[in-house]
Amino acid sequence: MTHPALSRLVATACHLALPAALFVLVWTGIDYFRDRALEMEQTHTWSRFQQLAAQEIARLRREFQAPAIQAGGEEGRREIARLLADRSDALDIGLEIIEIANGRPTPLYQDPGLRPAPMVYAEAIDGGERSWLVEASPLPGHYALEPSPSVQALQVGAPLLGLLAAALAFVLQSRNRAIRRQVARQTAALEQANRELARSNAAMGAEVDQRMRSEAALRKNGALQSAILDCSEYAIISTDAKGLIQLFNPAAERIFGWPATEVIGHLTLQAFYPDDDMARLESRYDTKGFPSLVAESRGSRIVEPHELTLQRRDGSRFPASLSISPLQADGHLLGYLGIVADVSHRKAAELRIRFLAHYDALTELPNRSLLNLRLTEALDTCRRRGERLALLFLDLDRFKYVNDSLGHHAGDLLLQAVSQRFMTCVRGEDTVARMGGDEFVILLPALESRNEAAEVAERVLQALRRPFDVRGQQLTITPSIGIALYPDDGPDEETLIKHADAAMYSAKEEGRNGFRFYTRQLSSHVSERLVIENQLRQALEQQAFVLHYQPQVDVASGEIVGMEALLRWNSPERGLVPPDRFIPIAEDSGLIVPIGEWVLRAACAQAQAWRTAGLLEAPVAVNLSARQFDQSKLPELIAQVLEETGLPARLLELELTESLVMRDPERSSDILNRCKALGLQIAVDDFGTGYSSLAYLRRFPIDRLKIDRSFIKDIVEEPDDAAIARTVVAMAHSLRLAVVAEGVESVAQLRLLREWQCDIYQGFLSSRPLPGEEISALLAGLRAAHLVGLPLPVEPA
Repeated sequence: MTHPALSRLVATACHLALPAALFVLVWTGIDYFRDRALEMEQTHTWSRFQQLAAQEIARLRREFQAPAIQAGGEEGRREIARLLADRSDALDIGLEIIEIANGRPTPLYQDPGLRPAPMVYAEAIDGGERSWLVEASPLPGHYALEPSPSVQALQVGAPLLGLLAAALAFVLQSRNRAIRRQVARQTAALEQANRELARSNAAMGAEVDQRMRSEAALRKNGALQSAILDCSEYAIISTDAKGLIQLFNPAAERIFGWPATEVIGHLTLQAFYPDDDMARLESRYDTKGFPSLVAESRGSRIVEPHELTLQRRDGSRFPASLSISPLQADGHLLGYLGIVADVSHRKAAELRIRFLAHYDALTELPNRSLLNLRLTEALDTCRRRGERLALLFLDLDRFKYVNDSLGHHAGDLLLQAVSQRFMTCVRGEDTVARMGGDEFVILLPALESRNEAAEVAERVLQALRRPFDVRGQQLTITPSIGIALYPDDGPDEETLIKHADAAMYSAKEEGRNGFRFYTRQLSSHVSERLVIENQLRQALEQQAFVLHYQPQVDVASGEIVGMEALLRWNSPERGLVPPDRFIPIAEDSGLIVPIGEWVLRAACAQAQAWRTAGLLEAPVAVNLSARQFDQSKLPELIAQVLEETGLPARLLELELTESLVMRDPERSSDILNRCKALGLQIAVDDFGTGYSSLAYLRRFPIDRLKIDRSFIKDIVEEPDDAAIARTVVAMAHSLRLAVVAEGVESVAQLRLLREWQCDIYQGFLSSRPLPGEEISALLAGLRAAHLVGLPLPVEPA
């Protein structure tokens, strides 16, 4: 059976189930009520029959008390028969009497027509020796237990009523189904209509939303366009087809100096063109006024902007970029849109870029690039004409100290002033260029002899002898100058610059503040620097360095109160090399950092050895280089070395030059405070060679001040030097700083220092720098002298 047929069969069964159930229910209910009615009728009939039968038997009981009946026998039976014959005929109860004598029942009387009936009422009448059982039964036609007509009607009508109820239920159910089908159809139709309405509403809502979004977008675009016009840095100008201005944004007002109210509807773009430029355009395109501007824009399509000169309302002119585009709709020309940019800043920037490409930004001198170009041109000219030229390489001596002490701004001001003086020393055809930092090059073409180059070098030296006033301070700077000649010292640019640079370093090594011509021996000197650098690397690996120590002596008591560790290089090829020969090379190559770490470890180990032996418990001073001081983890390294050697931090003194401390005061303060937190002693070396003051140095955690040997050397013969040294001692004491005088070589110097109450001295007067073993012997001798009470002689070296 297919699924639809099964569904229909199930639906039909469900449809018939309710009428059938209702039929059964009605029939069962009526049958129940019929049975109850029949039961009630039968109960009533029995009750009435029982009442009458009891009355009749009670009458007989009274009458059976007669003696005749009591006597029994035939006479008694006849008396009973008479009594029963005299009963009223109206009675509808039949009687049957059974005599029981001697335990035997004997039928005595029975009413005629009496038949077995469903209802029998019996009572016994006691007569002494005998008794009688009286049974009363309804006579035929009386006290029937059959249903009454109404009950019979219910019995007959029950099926009919059930069928009627089932039929009514079937009709109602069919009607209900029809109504449900109609309601379902109408509901479906209504739902379809609702769906159609919802779709229509959704479409209408979407259309409304779209329209609202479009309107919002239009408003936003309008606001955006207005904001763009208001905020644009470009002048935006629109005109009608004849060129009359219709739009003039705030940037246009700012650029051209015209208010929009005086421009819109009154002027064309022609008002912003200089008259001479406008006349040129009109002549070129053989047209007048605005059309010539359109023709200059190359047609009626959108074009790339082109640069030109425009003028403001006050007549001033400025470089601008202009593009004119047509505004069209449906093929009709509505007008033109012009966009103008003021390119004054860009033009200035381009000029600045071109300038910076060939000139130094600080001094405005030619830079390395322009120098190379001019040097190449000058060499080509010299080759063609057989002329000579000179290249002077200049480096400012100790310029780094100016930056470190006074700051980079002061250094920049000094470089600018130096550059201006250089320009006063050369001819118009010469070139003064800045190579970078404090290095300059002077190109002297078309020379007749080398003497002309020497004369320029002398003029430069003379020009820089006059002090410079930099931020209220009088500064003197000296140059070291190296000179290379073409064609004697090189055929090309690179060789000449290299040889002039080598000559300049030679001038520095000879004492600075001078000049030197290149010689071939200088090339070998440069090569020697490379050899020394390589040998230093090997010495570091092979531990070929040694430390010498120079005592620091108390001025008042003559006791040794400290040692300064001084580095020496024990080279297999060169012997014992003094520090001024290899320290600068180590600084330039960066080797000074690992060398300095070795010095720190060796000095701490030696000081701890003296302490353990009971020879000396005084600070040992170690000099720090600039590169070492630049190491951010310097305090951590020192702490590690102290822990490894066991030396107490109070017995280590760090010596830093004045210029090193003042190079970057903030960073120096941080590093020194971290070192001071370890418990170290800190001394400033070579004081007086820089530009700082004692009051400024007091901002740092300094314990000692070491006066440079250049101030101590002539204190006996030169009153000025003596006054300077004495003042430094007094001022240092006022700041609670101990003072160490370096380079003391005579008793006369020591007497002055004792007179000035200088704290400590150091120099050949007490001892030359000695190896650790000899210092140990010296300390042992001093200790023995103390033990036996001998005087402590101070022997000059």
